[in-house]
Amino acid sequence: MNSSTRPARPADLDAICAIAQSTPSSACWSRAQYEEELGSGRGLLAVFDDGEVRGYLVLRKVLPEAQLVDLAVRPPDHGRGLGRTLLDCAAMTARVWGCAKITLEVSAVNEPALRLYRWVGFQVVGRRPKFYNDRSDAILMDLLIA
Repeated sequence: MNSSTRPARPADLDAICAIAQSTPSSACWSRAQYEEELGSGRGLLAVFDDGEVRGYLVLRKVLPEAQLVDLAVRPPDHGRGLGRTLLDCAAMTARVWGCAKITLEVSAVNEPALRLYRWVGFQVVGRRPKFYNDRSDAILMDLLIA
């Protein structure tokens, strides 16, 4: 696999929406919401590309931090290190923005995501009980990057 990351382009939106729909833990926004994010200038929608979109992330600058809003990889590509590659891209982008850390929240029942975030170095900093519709807790995590 010849992997790289780059900012998303309008032509990527169909693939991004398909990945979001196939990933129950993603934000599952509407196409219009992804289009707004892409054109907003307030965040970055990055993709993993090997001739086709295999994953994406949504990162927003909220100084002095960056917020990881969404990250998803195509189910057939799980376990290939693409999430880690996207998180490395997020950290590099946040540093360029002048952010000191990346923050996120993730469902306590999303074990694959929790493992990935811990492996990359995110630390648990809080919990929101019964936050999600399924009544699962939100785990709040930070990654210091400064």
